[in-house]
Amino acid sequence: MQPRYRNTLIALFVLFALAFSGLVALFHQRADVYAEGEARKLALNALLVHRATHAYVTTIQRPEIYRLKREKKLYEGYFAPEVMSFTYISRRIKELLNEQRRRHGLEPIYFKLASENPRNPVNQADAAESRLLRQMNQGALKEYQGVIEEGGQKWLYLAVPIERSNAGCMKCHGDPKDAPAELIAMYGDRAGFHESPNTIRALISIRVPMQEITRAGDQMANTLSLVTFLVLAGLYALITFLIRRIDSQQRQILAQNEDLERLSVTDALTGVFNRLGMTRRIRELTSGAARFGHPLSVLLLDLDLFKQVNDQHGHPAGDAVLRRFAEVVSLNLRASDIFGRWGGEEFLVVSPYLDLEGAKKMAEKLRTAVAETAFEPNIRITASIGVARYRHLEAAFEMLERADRALYRAKGQGRNCVVSEG
Repeated sequence: MQPRYRNTLIALFVLFALAFSGLVALFHQRADVYAEGEARKLALNALLVHRATHAYVTTIQRPEIYRLKREKKLYEGYFAPEVMSFTYISRRIKELLNEQRRRHGLEPIYFKLASENPRNPVNQADAAESRLLRQMNQGALKEYQGVIEEGGQKWLYLAVPIERSNAGCMKCHGDPKDAPAELIAMYGDRAGFHESPNTIRALISIRVPMQEITRAGDQMANTLSLVTFLVLAGLYALITFLIRRIDSQQRQILAQNEDLERLSVTDALTGVFNRLGMTRRIRELTSGAARFGHPLSVLLLDLDLFKQVNDQHGHPAGDAVLRRFAEVVSLNLRASDIFGRWGGEEFLVVSPYLDLEGAKKMAEKLRTAVAETAFEPNIRITASIGVARYRHLEAAFEMLERADRALYRAKGQGRNCVVSEG
């Protein structure tokens, strides 16, 4: 895969991983908000039940008891907490409600009327409740809500004040002498009395267990996280597939372009460079020789009497001779030498870092190798070679013209020989 596509996939993977991590954190944060909201609903429901009970006792039940007293159906000093004490009634209703919750597999909701001066000890405020009650009486706090840990699990804790005391409240919470005799007989005259008017004497303390709600919220968050993972993974897989497909197509195009480029500079018959390819390399090598001053030589080779091969043996045989000739020359060149077909039966060798004397020795080696090679059955061939060296700052074609003149002289000297520039 191309580096740019690999880098793109890596960047996308990091981006998707960060997005997934962020979304998972967001889902769980929203799950916590959801759990707290659901717990608050349960707490408010308990509070509303309490207030409804209070309203029923004060507006319906107590007036009915007082009516019965006025009509002498109940004696004047009658007092029973089961029907007269709102606090007693409210606590008993919450106890019965929690029994029902347990029967249905639900955790109980902690509910308490917390007071610093309770008539019943079960309503004694703890240190935290006393602190909240004082803040409410000072007007610094209207309501408190928070998540607390107790007994190894989390609870939503809600504390709200009851209404401030009024004259009617003082009958049972003021001077014990004014309280019903049966109330005194039941609770005594030491606790729950001598409270100041217009004060908040108690707060409603509610604790809702959050374990089940939190578990439900976490399950929802985990489900959303799984769906998000599958979506992002599927999207990433799709993008990866598309990028790999594009990369594969581009690689094919690049390979085809390379093949076309190679074919454009390759002689189809012999597999060596063609004239275009050799021209490009000569320009590169002469430019380097001019810049750095290193020697450069060229060898122009021509197969002697090659037309007779075609005339006597046919063009297929002539093509086979050309292919074999290219193989023989290639096997006797250095790795740095450039070899190609210059045209027809002419071939060109460009030898960087080789001076004229070295080029003449190489040419003689090539001439001998060709003369000693059996090409086709009953076919022997020789080569004439012209050699020239690069002269500083001259054009490439000038060096080639000198090599061509040397080749012409080699032909005139009887062929199968090497002639260098004059």
